[in-house]
Amino acid sequence: MLTQDERATVVAELAARPGHEKVRALLHRLIVDGLGAESRDIDFERRVPEVHGRIDALLGRTVLEFKSDLRRERGTAEEELTRYLTDRQCATGQDYVGLATDGADFVADFLKHGTLGEAGCYHTDPQAPRELLVWLQSAIAVGAALPPDPHTIMREFGRHSIAARRALADLDALWADVGGTPEARLKRELWDRLLSLAYGAGVGDDALFLQHTYLAVISKAVAWSAMIDAPPPNAAALLHGEAFTNLGITGQSEPDFFDWVLAAEHGPALVMRMARLVGRFRLHDIRIDILKALYESLIDPDTRHDLGEYYTPDWLAACMIAAAVDDPLRQRVMDPACGSGTFLFHAVRAVLDAAQAAGLPPAQAVQRAMDRVAGIDIHPVAVIFARVTYLLALMPALRAGGHPGQVALPVYLGDALQWNLHRHEPDGAQMDLLAGNETLDIFVPRMEVRAPHPAALAAVTLRFPAASDAQLFDRVLNTMIEYGARGEPADHFTAWLAHETSDTDRDARVLRDTYETMRRLQEEDRNHIWGYVARNLARPVWLASEAQKADVVIGNPPWVSYRYMRGDFKARFQRESRSANLWVGGKVATQQDLSSYFYLRAAGLYLRRGGRLAMIVPHAALSRQSYAPFRTGAVARFGQPVFRLRFTQAWAFGPEVASLFPVPSCVLFAEVHPDADAPRLPATIRAFSGTLPKRDADMAEAETNLTETATSWPTIAAADADGSPYRKLFQNGATLFPRRLALVNLVSPSGRLPPNPEFPFVRGRTGSQDKAPWKTVPPPEGTVEKRFLRPVLLGESIAPFRIVAQPSAVIPWDEAEGGPMNAAQAAQRGYRKLAQWLEKTEALWTRHKHSTLSFLEQLDYYGKLSGQFPVAPMRVVYTKSGTNPAACFVRDEAAAVDSQLYWASVETSEEAHYLCAILNSETLRAGVQRYQARGRWGARHFDKYVFNLPIPRFKGGNATHRALADAGQTAADVAHGVPFKEGEYFTRTRKRIRTALAEHGVAAEIDRLTAHILDVAA
Repeated sequence: MLTQDERATVVAELAARPGHEKVRALLHRLIVDGLGAESRDIDFERRVPEVHGRIDALLGRTVLEFKSDLRRERGTAEEELTRYLTDRQCATGQDYVGLATDGADFVADFLKHGTLGEAGCYHTDPQAPRELLVWLQSAIAVGAALPPDPHTIMREFGRHSIAARRALADLDALWADVGGTPEARLKRELWDRLLSLAYGAGVGDDALFLQHTYLAVISKAVAWSAMIDAPPPNAAALLHGEAFTNLGITGQSEPDFFDWVLAAEHGPALVMRMARLVGRFRLHDIRIDILKALYESLIDPDTRHDLGEYYTPDWLAACMIAAAVDDPLRQRVMDPACGSGTFLFHAVRAVLDAAQAAGLPPAQAVQRAMDRVAGIDIHPVAVIFARVTYLLALMPALRAGGHPGQVALPVYLGDALQWNLHRHEPDGAQMDLLAGNETLDIFVPRMEVRAPHPAALAAVTLRFPAASDAQLFDRVLNTMIEYGARGEPADHFTAWLAHETSDTDRDARVLRDTYETMRRLQEEDRNHIWGYVARNLARPVWLASEAQKADVVIGNPPWVSYRYMRGDFKARFQRESRSANLWVGGKVATQQDLSSYFYLRAAGLYLRRGGRLAMIVPHAALSRQSYAPFRTGAVARFGQPVFRLRFTQAWAFGPEVASLFPVPSCVLFAEVHPDADAPRLPATIRAFSGTLPKRDADMAEAETNLTETATSWPTIAAADADGSPYRKLFQNGATLFPRRLALVNLVSPSGRLPPNPEFPFVRGRTGSQDKAPWKTVPPPEGTVEKRFLRPVLLGESIAPFRIVAQPSAVIPWDEAEGGPMNAAQAAQRGYRKLAQWLEKTEALWTRHKHSTLSFLEQLDYYGKLSGQFPVAPMRVVYTKSGTNPAACFVRDEAAAVDSQLYWASVETSEEAHYLCAILNSETLRAGVQRYQARGRWGARHFDKYVFNLPIPRFKGGNATHRALADAGQTAADVAHGVPFKEGEYFTRTRKRIRTALAEHGVAAEIDRLTAHILDVAA
């Protein structure tokens, strides 16, 4: 084997592009001595007569092509690899990977339908020689069995891996073949509806569906390889869990949304190829964190942000279980948002440990765990992962002879919020489940199918009585499916129902209608998934029944802010929050979050009286105004109190705890308290600080790196705190979003002639910070009347005491009429160029928006654009967020202000300098910090919290006020004297200006005067 020094020498030589022959020799040494491949397995200069050439090297199913300089020879390498891969696939019937390299650059390709596609690339770094070995092992897979640790799992199967890129390309091709069939389309639509129900409309596109299919196959293959000695005999057996069923284990793998792949001609082969890749791991060593790592690696961060998915580290879940579950053999534990099953794992292990200590036989311990620990999640892939995790938790007892005869894993795909349950009123309205006439409604979407014959299939609803007897529900459902498959008439089903159940006449009518609907769906080839869906979606109703309520409800609910919710989900959340007396609304509505509603809703549905909750929520829940109703602990329905919770303790993880969650978090423990007047919030909390070495740190690492202190409950940010009279004068700027539809750059369309000054040609401004879906939308371009082109002030435009950048925007404000215009109004008023521009932007907005607003309503949201006109001659603006505030005096009567700024008109320049001095001061920053929400990098948002401080109105007769105004004028002079660097990032410009102010001494003088005015220590 290579020593570290030898490996470094080889990699350094490769990085220098040493030429064809030297690359071959060095790579041979790296593969044999570095990766452990057998030299005899590498076939050099393999002749391929059929395509008139020689393969430079062949190792397993990898074709290697060596070049002297791949930058010049990439085209030649692609041509040769296309020929060689085609030959190998035709000769063997297997897929091959092509690897072209000149030592410095490596490119892995795969062949699909005769076309070469890139699967991955790597640039050799002489300073990181091990990383080349890691990448090569992923590309050509010559090593022995792989360790199933998170790093290796992500390298082999994560979204940047060769395996993932090849599989997703294949799945895309398979979906093109079968995606138009009724059954495949139904699974896709129902999957999308489930995600929409949980997270908002429209989050599920085809790319995400294919990613989830890939994840489902990988996770089921992991479960099979970890627990079944023999490889799966075929793809259907793997995806449907045949081996588990034969072992008396139900619920591990079953037909679901993602087995559509079996219907594609080459789908089963793809599934088996993926299973073979999984089989390379030593999965008897599997740990529960690999599934979380795989999911987080494959699904891109923007998507996980939209879904509110932030998985819990094992050490934190273990600590929460230990704190909340003190009698695991008796307490029933439920996680209503179980994700990949982390809390379930530790709860099950707690039961098994307690059972062993109590001397219970292993089989009884397994049964006790399944009776005591259950989970729900509405994310179909998360449920697959959680079932694997649950079974892993049971493995010690099962291997010790603890099979109770039937293992039914209690992890369910379901709507824990029960928003799909309705009470049907006489007028046809649907209300949230309360009492009487309860039904479980499952919506079967309307769909357009392409194959085998184009058709439009109507939407229907499957309706079931919301029975709390899960076994009876399963019997009825299974009989429906069985009778429907045989084509039995509805009378036969209702006769069986009369004999076997005690359902009411009304319930029997409901079930008969549903049976008829299911038969019709079967005729349309849309019936195969409904047993799976109905069985799972009914479980939350069962778990909410009095007999099944939990002693401990625990977990990490989805964190979705109101501002990121979409479509119908947004309206539903507002309606439900009002019903629960949680809606704050107004200007803090965008800061409201699903997690607090989920917390109280879960308590109302699943918590036994006398039970306790422990859930992770944003740190803002401790003190922010948007969480004020939540902190009362009142669990309400339709505005009426049901019971109250008392928060018993809080663990706070501020921004100091790196690598935990994307935003600061806390764990809130609560219990039902009989005294309605009891204090709702404890006086102190447990605050943790420190830096974790990695996201999935273990318990030992957490204990070593985190420090705990007892501190007071954070200061509650009041909505109308006694503060400054300036609060009412400052307004938020306009919503100039998306940027590429509102902001523009001047361009010269001809390249030679100067642009028309009266009708400038503009193009939508793009940037690296653009988010999906807008970052892929082509920016509009065209000419507009000069009068509608205005400078704008963005957050990045403002530095302390000066403006550093003023981009342009098309602002459709009609000075003559005194109002904003849409395309139709612009055309009616004779603004032809503006009308054409707005037609383009409105069309793009309508096509890609996640909002019910028109584009004009977006620009003038809450009148924040109209409120700026006529533009005041003197304004003060300050930044909405950032590490430090930045404010400046604006005299530009044309500039519009963006929503990342607050602005107010002022009467005199002295008042402007006075305000700018205070708003730019370190004294103000320190004073407002206790009111701010805390982001990953600390306290972030200033909003109007700055006016919680008692900033008085400027008075020219006050000597201190005049001194501050003079200091503000001096600071502005210093700031304008700092050289402006074109293209410099705005945060660096701000830092240089603050440094200059500090060196001059005016910053210290401003802090001293501000402290005097605010009556705080300087």
